[in-house]
Amino acid sequence: MEIVRAQAMGFCFGVRDAIKIVREIGEEGTPVYTLGAIVHNPQIAEELEAINVHVVDGLDEVPEGALVAVTAHGAPPDIQEAAEQRGLRLIDTTCPLVTRIQKTAADLVQQRYSVLVYGDASHKEVKGIVGWANGKAKVIASMADLQGWEPTRRVALISQSTSNMEKFTALARDLVGAMVMRGVEVRVINTICRPTKDRQRAVRDLAREVEVVIAVGGWASANTRKLVQAAKEEGAAAYQVERLSELQPEWFDGVTRVGITAGASTPDSVVDDVEATIRSFQAPEPIAV
Repeated sequence: MEIVRAQAMGFCFGVRDAIKIVREIGEEGTPVYTLGAIVHNPQIAEELEAINVHVVDGLDEVPEGALVAVTAHGAPPDIQEAAEQRGLRLIDTTCPLVTRIQKTAADLVQQRYSVLVYGDASHKEVKGIVGWANGKAKVIASMADLQGWEPTRRVALISQSTSNMEKFTALARDLVGAMVMRGVEVRVINTICRPTKDRQRAVRDLAREVEVVIAVGGWASANTRKLVQAAKEEGAAAYQVERLSELQPEWFDGVTRVGITAGASTPDSVVDDVEATIRSFQAPEPIAV
């Protein structure tokens, strides 16, 4: 069985930088409280917890005077004031590419556009983007979400940074058609980040060359789920695994080529362990006598 890795996979620079910032502080002995997981990877979360980097759901869980970190996914703009009111020190590890989306949303609202955000309404990044739009952005997953919605004379569509490129393109095409028919000015800004685009293209190329694709990443990782989706769209069997115990030997029965990819918050060491485990499923060659 041959195992092939995607050309682009694993850690992106935004995730790497966020982890580096909180790890250095934690290793110095200063407790850090992150507003949600710094990245959606359980192995990294466990490693950071051991060096004073703790995950909390909100500011009310942070001890007074402590250091709190905004994660790579970003947060609404009022987080700074809220932290100051509780006597907390704030550090911001938002990915620069997410920051750019936040500023785009704020600018569009200021220019009196009705802002639509393609993405998962429950995701931290999307909640932050909506916050930067002063709560005036509408989150959609499909055209069906626009039933009963009345646009202003100007509409703009942006996206969560880790969205599926093909699905966003199809939605944008449908939206432009619908708005033009109504005489509405429409603007589409592709805010899917470059690392996401590279990884989705790479997994599609990989899926066309293998029979099974394994995407390594936390179950809370939106970009890992998109990699599985993209691989399936190319006709390959595709599975997501967070831990080694989730790998099933029967996935590889009769398979000659397996592809491996990984989400943007998955370290190389976890990918190496997954590959080694898959190789261990291979039946040993019979010994000639």
